[in-house]
Amino acid sequence: MKIEKAQLLISKFEETVAFYQDVLQFSLLSKNEDSASFQIGESVLEFIKDKEENHYYYHFAFNIHQNLFKEAKQWLLDRVGLLQEDGMDEINFTDSKANSCYFEDPAGNIVEYIARRETSSSSLDTVFSSQNVLCISEMSVTTNTVAEHAREMKGKGMYVRERVDEAELNFVGEYKDGTFILLGPVGRRWLFSSKEAIASPVTIVTDQGIIRNVA
Repeated sequence: MKIEKAQLLISKFEETVAFYQDVLQFSLLSKNEDSASFQIGESVLEFIKDKEENHYYYHFAFNIHQNLFKEAKQWLLDRVGLLQEDGMDEINFTDSKANSCYFEDPAGNIVEYIARRETSSSSLDTVFSSQNVLCISEMSVTTNTVAEHAREMKGKGMYVRERVDEAELNFVGEYKDGTFILLGPVGRRWLFSSKEAIASPVTIVTDQGIIRNVA
């Protein structure tokens, strides 16, 4: 599975657009008073202005070249404050063979840069830039109807593990692709954050179909 596009409803629209363009240095594909789209490697991330200021937030991750995690972390440290978990500002996922660090954007989203040692490509670059971001790697779908969403995803041919845990986070997608929809319940705490997951509107366009969630 590949995430081709994700559409999020956010508050602090202008601040967030400026952050992704000027701080994270992603290419702005289009912008008007109600929406803005960025090129995130092979994916597109679109922010929709929430005129009602509901302050929705999401967790999502970007895959980066697997040999540039140290450089990516320093690049981020020069620009943003990294979030911490148990006093650490990075994590090594031994099962998934990946390294990650996290930060929060102006809209309150919990953003992760992840280097997957087995499924992401390497780069000949010795310094990190936004060009070393490969794609949207993970996108959260938080809902009170986890089982129903899991059935929908399975019906579209997405890889859903045999046992869906309605109380925990479920990674929908195959390991070899390095791309996942994070399907989970309202109320669980996000790693590297004190925030609890909330139901937020999202549209995720994948090469296996479109997934939508409502608040």
